[in-house]
Amino acid sequence: MVSLTDSMADAGGTRMPATRTAIADGFCHHCGEELPSAPVRVMFEGEPRGFCCEGCAAAAQWIDDADLGDYYRLRSERATRVGTEPVDLAVWDRDELLAEHAHDVDGGREITLLTDGMRCAACAWLIDRALARQPGVLEASANAVTGRIRLAWDPAGTALSGVLRQLVTLGYRPYLAGGQAREAERRRERNRDLIRIGIAGLGSMQAMMLAEALYLDFGNTMPLPTRDFFRWITFLVSTPVVFYAGWPFIEGAWRELRQRRLGMDLLIAGSTLLAWGASVFETMRGGDHVWYDAAVMFVFLLLAARMLEKRARGIASAQVDALGRARPAFATRERSDGSRESVPLAALAVGDVACVAVGEVVPADGELLVAARFEEALLTGEPHPVAKDIGAPVYAGTVCREQPARLRVTGTGSGTRLSQLTRLVERAQSERPSLAIAADRVAHRFVAGLLLATLAVFIGWRIHDPSRA
Repeated sequence: MVSLTDSMADAGGTRMPATRTAIADGFCHHCGEELPSAPVRVMFEGEPRGFCCEGCAAAAQWIDDADLGDYYRLRSERATRVGTEPVDLAVWDRDELLAEHAHDVDGGREITLLTDGMRCAACAWLIDRALARQPGVLEASANAVTGRIRLAWDPAGTALSGVLRQLVTLGYRPYLAGGQAREAERRRERNRDLIRIGIAGLGSMQAMMLAEALYLDFGNTMPLPTRDFFRWITFLVSTPVVFYAGWPFIEGAWRELRQRRLGMDLLIAGSTLLAWGASVFETMRGGDHVWYDAAVMFVFLLLAARMLEKRARGIASAQVDALGRARPAFATRERSDGSRESVPLAALAVGDVACVAVGEVVPADGELLVAARFEEALLTGEPHPVAKDIGAPVYAGTVCREQPARLRVTGTGSGTRLSQLTRLVERAQSERPSLAIAADRVAHRFVAGLLLATLAVFIGWRIHDPSRA
C-alpha cells in the first residue's frame, strides 16, 4: 500500500493530482462513509482512491493484492468501516470458550460465528476466500442471509485468534453465535416441512390427473379393469401423502385423543383418514366412487397453510433473535493503569470502564466518558447515528460510530435496557390475543357439534338411501 498526502506520486516521483474517480464523490471507496478533510489516498487497481481511514485503505489493498478485486464489482452494499482501533482477539483462544462453543471435526475443530458486517452475497464470497487462504483453515463457509460463518480449523497449526484477525482486518467483527442447537433443529424441521409439502404437492397433482380421467367418464364407457387400474395407482400415490405428509395431523389427533380433548387436528386427521379409508374399501369391492383426490388435496392445502403460519411465527421470533444477537460475547475493559483487556461479558461489573471501538456493539449500559456517536436503530428505530456528549447515557446493543468511545458501566446483564426490551418482546409473543383464546374455548364444542352433525347426516342417508350414505 502506498500512502499519500494531498497529491499522488507516480513511480518516478512526479506529483500527480487525485483523479475525479478517486474522491470526487467525497466518500470512502471501501465503506462508503464520508471522507474527512484529510482523507487517506492510495493507489488501488492502478487508480488513486480516497479512504476514510488507514484501516479501510489496508483492507482494500489486501483485497487487491489477493486478487479479489471482483468484490467491489459484485457487491450490492458498501462494507462496514474497518477503523484503526486495535482489537484484542486473545479471548477467542481460551479453553472455556472453545469448550462451550466449538466442537471436534475430522482434522480439527469447528465453530459458528456471527458478524454484522456481512451485508450482501459479495461479502460472503470475500470472507470464504479470505479465510480459506489462511494457514490452518480446513473449511470456511459464510452465509449472507443469516450473517453466520462456519469455520473449521486445525488448532495444532494455527490459533483461532490468528484466523479471526483476518476477518477484523477486512472490517468484519466476529461474535459468538448463540442458540446453535436451536437453529439446527429449526433448520431440520424446515427441511422436513418442505419434503412433506413437496410429496403432498406431487401426490395431489398425480391423484387429480387420475381422478379427472374417472370423473370425465360420463357414459360409463371405461372398461372396469382400466378403472380399477387407475384406482389402484391413485391408492399408491395417495397413501404416502396421507400417512407421511399428513403425519403431523395424525400425530396431533392422537395427542388430542390421549388428552381427551377435541381439536382441529382430530377433525383434519379424521376426515382425511375417512376419505382415504372409504376409498380403499370402495376400490377393493368395486364401488361406484372413490375420494383419494379429496384426501390428498386436503393434506396439501392444510400443509401449505401451516407453512405460511410458521413463516409468520418465524418473522415474529426474529425480533427476539435480533435482540439476542445484539449482545456481544466479550467486552474490552480498561485497567487502572490505562491498559486494556478483553473479558467475557459476564465479567464486566458496574463501575468498570469499558472501551468500544468503531463498529462495535456497546456491551453494557453506562455513562459516556468521551463524546461519541451511536447508532440506536435496534432500540429506537432511528437509522442515523446520534451524537452524545460526556455524561450522556448509552445503552447496550447500540453501535459505536465514527470515533471510539469510553464509558463507565452502570448496568449489566439483566439490568440493561436491552434485556428489558427483550423480556417485553418475549412476553408480547407469549401472550395470545383475546380472539385466539375465545377460539380455543369454543373449538372443542365446534368439533363435537360437527362430528355429531356428520353422524346424524350419515344415519339419515342410511335410512333414506343407503347407497349414498
